[in-house]
Amino acid sequence: MALLQRPPGYRRRRFVCAALLVASLLAAAAATAQARQGKLDVLHVGTSGTLTSGKDEAREKGALTTLQTFIKDETGLENQIVREKDWRVLADKMVKGQLHLGVFHGHQFAWAQEKHPDLKPLAMAINIHRYPVAYVVANATNKAKDFAGLQGQTIAIPSGGQRFLRLYLGRQAQAAGKPLDAFFGKITTPDNVEDALDDVVDGTLGAVVVERASLDAFKQRKPARFKKLKSIAHSPPFPPPVVAYFGKQLDEATRMKFQLGMLGANKQEKGKQMLELFGLTHFEVVPNDFGKVLADTRKQFPPDEKK
Repeated sequence: MALLQRPPGYRRRRFVCAALLVASLLAAAAATAQARQGKLDVLHVGTSGTLTSGKDEAREKGALTTLQTFIKDETGLENQIVREKDWRVLADKMVKGQLHLGVFHGHQFAWAQEKHPDLKPLAMAINIHRYPVAYVVANATNKAKDFAGLQGQTIAIPSGGQRFLRLYLGRQAQAAGKPLDAFFGKITTPDNVEDALDDVVDGTLGAVVVERASLDAFKQRKPARFKKLKSIAHSPPFPPPVVAYFGKQLDEATRMKFQLGMLGANKQEKGKQMLELFGLTHFEVVPNDFGKVLADTRKQFPPDEKK
């Protein structure tokens, strides 16, 4: 596995904090051009679900205020970044023209695009690896040989982790015949991934589900302790967070400016600082295999119709 070049403390990232960063960079890259053309008075950006882990409303509000100020300072454009109820509401508002841009969890974008084919990916928000993978890890001495063997044990789902971690765990538990909360004896939500991995090594926690990049970071920082862990199960590659637009609501020239702004974020100091703050390393254009990853995600992890 590739090694992360920074301490795992940075892994306390939250998807929508990254989403807010994406939104701000999009605005900085292109909103000025649109304002000059008289096409846009207020940039409306939506995100799917909560902006943070839900534990710290003050942090959430502060992050939103900071990024709105950044957009205003950089572009002179008023802006609104709105937390929508879920990915369905976000997609519907984009279709109706109520939002200019939407930021989705990768698997949610796969679901939304199936319902709305004209919903297009503009760019992907990347943390080290293009396609994140969920790993369920336990102590090397744990008797569990597969996911089913973890039944009744305590597992940690980091509070700042992307939602695909919980999605993967939930579907694995369903495959074993039980809902997630009933499958495990206890589910904890620690703030720090490294501490959770240390607890597994020390035997005070049965298992933890982490993103591949977090596991790489632990391996780099604590190689001896890493050897005391074992992988119980891992997911297929998931699509990363996606910035999307709908139909022809944004012209080609504007979309190109958006992409240039994001792709260049890691090449200038201010952009680097923001990327680091929100747990991202860079942005990428959509690769040729992205459609296949979306199709595989829909097949293996179809949406829950109740949610």
